[in-house]
Amino acid sequence: MIFVNYIRCKVVLAELAIMILLFFPAYSAAGTNDINNRLLTESGIITGYGTGDVKEGNYEPILLIWHLGCDLKRFIPELKNYSGTFSVYLEPQINPVFERETDLEFGVGVGLKYLHPVTEEISAYIFGSVGPHYITVQTTDQANGFIFSDTIGAGFSFFLTEKSSLNLGYRFRHMSNAGIKKPNGGINTHFGTIGYSVYF
Repeated sequence: MIFVNYIRCKVVLAELAIMILLFFPAYSAAGTNDINNRLLTESGIITGYGTGDVKEGNYEPILLIWHLGCDLKRFIPELKNYSGTFSVYLEPQINPVFERETDLEFGVGVGLKYLHPVTEEISAYIFGSVGPHYITVQTTDQANGFIFSDTIGAGFSFFLTEKSSLNLGYRFRHMSNAGIKKPNGGINTHFGTIGYSVYF
């Protein structure tokens, strides 16, 4: 059964990778219209390794995230006075978990991000998000199934061009289900992440 779940996980991940590879370059190559004509102003991919603990052992997910951002300057004109960028973002994700056994997380995060230039090529960012997830892990710490994910983090964006960046970051994530099911001890995970973004 574990082997079958592992194969299913691999198939889903392969399908997700193909969708991203097909859609991401086509979207990023779209015209460079003014920000007022675009809803999305950032599209990126994020991966990372996480480590946490449950009573039965380690909990080690691998993040596979699609980051879609919208600059709030379009809706709040006062933000144009700031040198940084405030954005709202959506992060659909599917994350395999390889320790203690093969498990899976999937869901979406909705959050806010602030990106502030440090030099011409480097910017620092902070962010926070919440969102519904589904997990398959079997542990006495936390009921599996529907759950909420709360994430905060920070990092640096290294601009490779004016419209693209390599992103290195840290995120802390807490998952629990708000008392819908027992047990509800929560799972806390620390992540190191790397990603690539294009800006429109």
